[in-house]
Amino acid sequence: MRKFKRVIHKQFGGVGNFFAMIILVSITVIFINTYVLSKRNLSDNLSDKNFRTGEQIYNQNQTDEYLSLPQENKQIKRLLVPDAGCEIDETCSHDSIPYKVISGTGTDKYPMICFNNKLLVHKNLKDSKISRGSNIVVIDGKTYDVKLVETFDTYLEENFFLRTLKLKINDGDILILASFDEMTYGLRDASLSLLENYGSQSIKKVKYRDSFVMIGQKGLARGKAIEMHQSKGKRDFGSAADVRGCAKFPLGQITPVVIPSMEVNKEGKIAVGKTVENCGLVETCKENEFAVHVYTGKDNNDEPKICVDGKYVISKGINDAGRGLNVVVVSNGKEVIRTGHFDTWKDDSTNLEIFLENLEDNVIIIVVTFDEASQKLSQHSKTLFFDLGSATIQNLKYRDVWVLVGQKGIKGFSPYEEISYAGVGSTYASPIDKRMCIPQTLKGVPIRPDPLPYRNDRRRDFCSRYDGYGDFCSDTNIDKNLFTIPLINKTLEDNPIYSTPILVIAGISHNSLRMCLETLLMQPGINTENVVVAVDEKFAEPLALIDLFGFRGEKTSSSSTYMEHYEKTLKRMWEIYSNKDKIIVIEEDLILSPDFLYTLALLSETFRKDETIDAIQMWNPNSYDIINGSIELIYRVDQFYGLGYLLRHSFYEKNMKDTFKDCCSKRVWEKWTFSDTSSFLMPDVSRVYRRPIDGNRVNTKYVETLFNRKRKTSLNPFPPLSNIDTLRKDKYDAQLTKSINSATLIKSLEKCETVDNNVYNLIQNQNSSDTFKYVYHQESLNDVTTLLPILSCFELFPHEPLGLYHGILRFNSNKYHIYLVGSKSSLYTKV
Repeated sequence: MRKFKRVIHKQFGGVGNFFAMIILVSITVIFINTYVLSKRNLSDNLSDKNFRTGEQIYNQNQTDEYLSLPQENKQIKRLLVPDAGCEIDETCSHDSIPYKVISGTGTDKYPMICFNNKLLVHKNLKDSKISRGSNIVVIDGKTYDVKLVETFDTYLEENFFLRTLKLKINDGDILILASFDEMTYGLRDASLSLLENYGSQSIKKVKYRDSFVMIGQKGLARGKAIEMHQSKGKRDFGSAADVRGCAKFPLGQITPVVIPSMEVNKEGKIAVGKTVENCGLVETCKENEFAVHVYTGKDNNDEPKICVDGKYVISKGINDAGRGLNVVVVSNGKEVIRTGHFDTWKDDSTNLEIFLENLEDNVIIIVVTFDEASQKLSQHSKTLFFDLGSATIQNLKYRDVWVLVGQKGIKGFSPYEEISYAGVGSTYASPIDKRMCIPQTLKGVPIRPDPLPYRNDRRRDFCSRYDGYGDFCSDTNIDKNLFTIPLINKTLEDNPIYSTPILVIAGISHNSLRMCLETLLMQPGINTENVVVAVDEKFAEPLALIDLFGFRGEKTSSSSTYMEHYEKTLKRMWEIYSNKDKIIVIEEDLILSPDFLYTLALLSETFRKDETIDAIQMWNPNSYDIINGSIELIYRVDQFYGLGYLLRHSFYEKNMKDTFKDCCSKRVWEKWTFSDTSSFLMPDVSRVYRRPIDGNRVNTKYVETLFNRKRKTSLNPFPPLSNIDTLRKDKYDAQLTKSINSATLIKSLEKCETVDNNVYNLIQNQNSSDTFKYVYHQESLNDVTTLLPILSCFELFPHEPLGLYHGILRFNSNKYHIYLVGSKSSLYTKV
């Protein structure tokens, strides 16, 4: 002993120093083991101060009251040293529990849950359950034992998460939840409202890729849970939601959560209404069949009905029949063994799912909807019905009605299924009322024998929100799909017209815009990505319509007139497509002919090669029905009438861009004038129809005569064009001169109030010719004084000559070619 003391004294300077060194080494070993080495097992930096950002909501009224709680002040058992990562700054009292819950951030930083110093959820734990959506831990509210650690992909759907909240957790049990990646997309009101029964007050504020954590208890009042919500704002993901501290349980008063019971009647308790022989069928069913009558009711004041083998087991007041889904299960021996009613308008589908999951093999199931059954019908329920033979359950929407006779274990689709779609708004669907003989074993069909009716939900939604769209929103048309038509003529696949930007300049009539967009969408080869529809910012409704058609809506700043709006949209269009040499312009109130794009495509090569053609206009002011022009002919003209046209970029830059208010501030029928001599192409028969104009305008008689007389518009989707090769200027002028030279001369015409039948009799008696000319006297090239009185002789526009080319008005009438030639025309002097 003395020798040992001498060694201690020599090495440490005394016994006191020796024991001090022993204590210091022990403390160092404990520190390294607990706070250094163990933390290396966690790859995340769990002490990151950024976890502390955001608002943490703590319960301000914690209480020790609890249903069947352990005696007051009972000391809670916990690990003496927290698991690595579960450390918190506070020291918890003997009757409180430490917790630490951190949500995931993005897709690579995982959530963590600690409770009572125990690490329960972390990516490094063996058999760890972590996934996108909602990661939960359930703690027994009495013993604080862990009952469940589970994860639910609530981005996709909620049904198993909802079922857990409803059925697997007892009143007072503690729910700890941490989000990861995205948890809200698949959550519906049923789950969100139920989480409020766990004390959450923030859950309904959580949006796409926000972060969220909570500690609540089943039966806890809203606002009593510990929770944190971190909004993602303009970022890709919300920052981590982080709550940590000490909590006393229960967090507040616990009120038992009432879960709707399953309305199911089994054998011995199944009521029977009236009995009808063979369920009303005229013929008796075969021995291995049984009679069935199904009826969905015409509205909510009616009743659903299911008759099986002569007995009504579903009807008003019988077996809880009512709104939602009414179900009858028939054994393979034709006996009704179970009925069920599930109000899937009001309640979630949990009870229905359990009912369907527990069906016995080979049983027949008969389902009838009543009033409204789609509101809370889950995707999982639809999948279960699909397994029972349904082919149309996926289409069921608000107030649609549906019946199914299916079977557990059927291969393929049931031949005994029908769906009827509701009308617009709150209109009920036509009821389904069917009587049939059902075999005891259903033979499924691999392909549904009848084509499924299509339901256009986007169009229905639009029509439910906006009025005034006529037959577009009628019951007949509301489910028709809006789709493009492929280019049938494969030789035109590379034609530049089908990649040319199209500008639609919307006005104030939304229904006119709708009709225009419909006829634009029906153009074979149309590319919706090329279509821009310009809308004044004052009008929001057209943007919803434009989106419905799949076109691009472009808002312009508010304008006081349509032409001001027109100027802004043209300028904006060339800003968007500055590298394009041409665009197609479509004005308000137009309906396009089926060959609108096709005709432009046939003319595109001529337009490319002949730069003297500044635009191709698709409306002819003289295209009246009585004139009966030719869809094969295209003319050159000196005047521009707009409405629907192909416009050259260089012409816009030179003649319109900086001088729009001078050249084009009025509507085109009020004369657009350009400083330079211009030339345009125009069809003999219009390729656009301008809707009639009301009388509330300046110069009413002029405008009404121009647009409201019966007009002719091409209806041929693929018309031949007979004179494409002669449209380039030199060839056109030469051909025109030649035609006028060979035409039969009409020597004199008197002023006509209406069409002069004597003129047409004269023409028809000239069997030797189909081409005629009339030469009107001119004092100068622009003098049309003597032409004006004879316009009505041919039913041309009577107020002024429109469609002139170098003083020549050319048109085709009832297969006759007619030229009204000015005596000063440069082309006439060559004759």
